[in-house]
Amino acid sequence: MKKKKNRLFRFIFSIFLLSFIVVYFSEITGYYEYQNNKKMILTEEQRKKYEEDIKNNKQIDLNTYLVIEETNYNNGLSRFTSKLSDNISKIVKNSVEYVFNSISKFVDE
Repeated sequence: MKKKKNRLFRFIFSIFLLSFIVVYFSEITGYYEYQNNKKMILTEEQRKKYEEDIKNNKQIDLNTYLVIEETNYNNGLSRFTSKLSDNISKIVKNSVEYVFNSISKFVDE
């Protein structure tokens, strides 16, 4: 029984550690700043296009200047991580319920 708890603890700790490392390296490499900068440049270009169209008295349509990129993240890895996340959520929920039910038994006695 103790080995199972130890294994579970190591597994959960490993997942948290791996998640931390991924987020940490994405921050260090500037991935998020790059994505935000790319959006800002695109917005700046669209603003200039809008101003030029106003100067030229062209018909203005807001949808012309808004660029909405929809990325399809539906692939095998995303489905797997989604299922994994759902399962981890269920495990955590059941664990918390078990702990609180155990505590409530002690309180009731």
